[in-house]
Amino acid sequence: MDAKNKQQKLSLGIVLILIAATLSSLGQLAWKFGADGTGSYAIILYIVGFIAAGAGMFFMMAAFRYGEVSILQPMMSLGFALSIVLGALFLNESITWYKLIGTGFIIAGSILLGIEGNEESL
Repeated sequence: MDAKNKQQKLSLGIVLILIAATLSSLGQLAWKFGADGTGSYAIILYIVGFIAAGAGMFFMMAAFRYGEVSILQPMMSLGFALSIVLGALFLNESITWYKLIGTGFIIAGSILLGIEGNEESL
């Protein structure tokens, strides 16, 4: 496999893993809303959460076809960063300096892994 093809496969894997992380975070948000709700409303939110999280797992499995686990799996941690944003937007949770610093490390680590993966494919 030539370097360009390998680069394209890794890029597709990264996109798929980012979709997986997003769906996982949205599923967890739905579960939180379900936990705070009652009756059929809560059940619907739990089901939506399971569907979103399950779809995220399928995207994650698909991503592993296109890149190395050692690069892609840690990128799932971007879901933690997204969860902080979703918590602030929808749950009125505070964003503290500790959360910002931790999120910065997560994002920086994911960028470094993406750069390493790109260099390996060249």
